[in-house]
Amino acid sequence: MSENDSLRALLREWKAPEPSEALDERVRAGFRTVRAPSPWARFWRARVSVPVPVLAAVALLVAVAYLVEFRPTPPAPRQPGVVTRLEATGFQPVPNGVALVEDVKQ
Repeated sequence: MSENDSLRALLREWKAPEPSEALDERVRAGFRTVRAPSPWARFWRARVSVPVPVLAAVALLVAVAYLVEFRPTPPAPRQPGVVTRLEATGFQPVPNGVALVEDVKQ
């Protein structure tokens, strides 16, 4: 295309027609019918950006805390003369609140 193209000159002279009042009314009516989303809808569609290194650090901390919390505990060493098991079968209440402690030898 050249600079002296007749179509280009014609397009420079052309002006777009003004929109009609009916178009303005339709746009206004459409705008009024569109309702803003409720606060709950906005809440459930909300997004929170978290950088990947921060997310990885949090996941690592949670994994370490889980491993530390739920690792098996070693059994306590047994000492001679100490009862580590108590059975409640045949339990009788002590009269007058008097307690008697007996040394059990194995």
